[in-house]
This record gives sequence, structure tokens and C-alpha cells, in this order.
Amino acid sequence: MDALKAGAHKVQEAAHGHKAEHEAKKACDPDKKPSDRMDAAHCAAKHEAKAQEHACRADCKVAEHKH
Repeated sequence: MDALKAGAHKVQEAAHGHKAEHEAKKACDPDKKPSDRMDAAHCAAKHEAKAQEHACRADCKVAEHKH
């Protein structure tokens, strides 16, 4: 069961990583309004934190599965 949870966290990590990249591109786009760029930068940071959280949880679940 821990292996399945680790896999699910890896999928969530990838999804949040993709969203973070997308929002980071929006934050750097000079055609967007400054307020939209600020919002996108904030969302990118949130998604990156979530991706790191899921990566940590996945590593913990893999470690639990090995023991």
C-alpha cells in the first residue's frame, strides 16, 4: 500500500511541478498586467512548495515500503 501511495505522490509532484512551470512563464510574460504577473508568481511559488511536499511524502512512503 505504501508503494501505491508513493506513486500517487510522485504523480501529484509532477502535476504541481508542471503547474509551477506554467505559472512561472506567466509571471515572466511582459504582455500580462503587473497584477496578473504578481498573482502568477505567487501561484508558482505555491505549486512549487506543493511539489516539494509531495516529493518528500513520496520519499517517506518509499522508505517505509523498503522496511
